[in-house]
This record gives sequence, C-alpha cells and structure tokens, in this order.
Amino acid sequence: MSRTKKADTGQGWVKSVEKEAKVRSVWFRRNEERLNEIANQPPTRLVPDDVKGLVKQQRISAFRNARKYPRVKKDDSAPPPSHGVPQGVMKPVDPATTRLIYEGNNKDGRSNYLKERVKLLPEERYFFPEVSSFEYGWRMWDMVAHTDRTGFGRRQVIRDSFYRRRGLARDPDWYKEPAHIGATFCNVCS
Repeated sequence: MSRTKKADTGQGWVKSVEKEAKVRSVWFRRNEERLNEIANQPPTRLVPDDVKGLVKQQRISAFRNARKYPRVKKDDSAPPPSHGVPQGVMKPVDPATTRLIYEGNNKDGRSNYLKERVKLLPEERYFFPEVSSFEYGWRMWDMVAHTDRTGFGRRQVIRDSFYRRRGLARDPDWYKEPAHIGATFCNVCS
C-alpha cells in the first residue's frame, strides 16, 4: 500500500510540473509579439551628449582646481608628542622586555616576552582598568600594606566584616508594620 501512495505522489508531482510548463508556453506564444516589441524598443532614458560633455568638463575643472596640500614628512625616530595624555591604553614596554621578542626563533621569543609581561601586575601594565574584571583587585597591594599582621597567619576576616558583634540591630525608624487586610482596612467599602 505504501508503495502505491509514494508512486501516486511522485506521479502527481510530475503532472503538476508538466501542467505548469504547458501553461507557461501557451502564455509565451500568446504574448510573443508584444514581448518582441518591448525588447526591440530603443532606450527612452538616454542622456543627451551635450549634458554628458558639460558634466565631464565640470569634473575635470573641479579636479584641476582642487586645493592641494604638500605632504608633511615625519621623522620616524622622534617620539610622538606627549601632552600629558596617555597615547594608548597600555603603558610603554621596557626595551629589555621588547628585545625578548627578537631573541631565538619566533615562537620562543614571543612566549618569553609574554611570560615576562605577565609577571607585572595589571596596574603596572595599564594606565587604568581597561575591562570590568580589572576593577576587582585593582591597586590591591596598596590596601594590603595597611592591614595588621597576625600571628601564625590566622585571621577571621569573614566574622569581623560580615557578622554583627552586638547581636541583632533594632528596626530602623522608617520601618512600619505591614498592613493587615480586615474590615477596617477596606477604603472602597466605606
């Protein structure tokens, strides 16, 4: 049964394609003369030769009369001017570290350079925190210098900073008890 349905579906598709091709050929034969007339008509939107010449002369004169500025030659050895504003996001790299790139073959030089650069703290490599992940821990070692040292390296940081020392605090003055819905609470009813 399933084979006959598949065969019928395939035959139906073939018949519909043949019917569409027949309809297209009938339409083309009926409208062939009109299509030939349209295809052989001269183009109606031609630009006159005098207008073409005028536009050409205007463009040539605009090109010839354009203001020309001399090319300024820059001295490549001079450092870029600094007006107190950082030139980029990163601080300049130490020349000794830069030389690591060119030592050895390309792969070793690159990896040695990156290993040396990663030893520096982000605040030593960048002028400011470039991404949001830098903000956590930025200038952290300045704060560590002011912390008290403890004996044996033990300190209860979470207890001191998170838990209250005097138990529960009283409710703030602006806090009010939540309203209870009852017969006296409904404003619509009164």
